[in-house]
Amino acid sequence: MSRIEVGLVAGVSGDYEVAIYTDQTTDNNWQTYLNMPKMSGDEYDSWTVLLKAGCVMPIMQNTHAEYVEHQWLWDNATGDVLIGGLGIGFVHTKLMDNPNVTSVTIVEISQDVIDLVWGHCEKDDTFSVVLDDFETYTPPEGTSFDTVWCDTWLSDNPMSLWDYRTAMASKYSEYTDNIGFWGDGTSV
Repeated sequence: MSRIEVGLVAGVSGDYEVAIYTDQTTDNNWQTYLNMPKMSGDEYDSWTVLLKAGCVMPIMQNTHAEYVEHQWLWDNATGDVLIGGLGIGFVHTKLMDNPNVTSVTIVEISQDVIDLVWGHCEKDDTFSVVLDDFETYTPPEGTSFDTVWCDTWLSDNPMSLWDYRTAMASKYSEYTDNIGFWGDGTSV
């Protein structure tokens, strides 16, 4: 069983909250999440979660299921990496431990998430964060990436998940030929 400890502290900033949930937590449909088939066998008894006002479930958590849903990134990250979404800083340790990764640029839409997470999450001098919307972000002229990881779609997005995947693949294909998406381990 794998998961990543993120070292965050509970807190609230604007519409976002970092919380520690247990198997007894009933807020934000957490029991529904725990009872999903993908959670079977998760042996932990507490999890760090990121909440967004208006979203019915946590938008990020350090569960084993979340770890598995990032398998494409673990298997394909190399060189200069662009990531859409800071989340709970979940991917940082694995990328720092990957000798093939030279830099990580994270595009985060919310200053509140940056305020809650950036000062507490694991990172080294290869990491940088940019306050911008990943869906509309334009990298500096002449920039390219060896890997792009798209992990910003939430249930409150007006685009369907499929439309998001299509739009991000189209948008970032001029910057890389190695694009992955949270959730299904596939690349386009």
